[in-house]
Amino acid sequence: MLFEASFWLILARLAILSVPFPWIACRIGRLHQPGTSLQNQPCDSEFSIDGADTARSVSWAIDRAARVLPVQLVCLPRAIAAWQMLRRRGIRVHIHFGASREAGLESPSSHAWVDAHGVEVTGYPEAHNCVEIGFFAQY
Repeated sequence: MLFEASFWLILARLAILSVPFPWIACRIGRLHQPGTSLQNQPCDSEFSIDGADTARSVSWAIDRAARVLPVQLVCLPRAIAAWQMLRRRGIRVHIHFGASREAGLESPSSHAWVDAHGVEVTGYPEAHNCVEIGFFAQY
């Protein structure tokens, strides 16, 4: 799983550097407003134990691989790599985008984070200090 995480992290970083974000965004899923409930959508065992275990494993692999690769991998490539790894395993993912809410910053910084099956996959604990602008989901 570490090799796979490394592959997707590098590919995500290259995509971010070379492809316009709207092209990436349309592949990630549909943009939803914060607080939008997707509960009426089919959930194919939304919070199954297997899905949560897989999300935790992907979280570990992304974090570990990002620490050892010789490039700086911030929140967005980590989120895209996690999305790809979980999607390939049939697990529904939300990629959230937001801005920091820390007072005194000259301009707010943006942040991306991922959750799946109730698991905080990437971008945490920083996500707790952000105001969500929207999230992408594929349903």
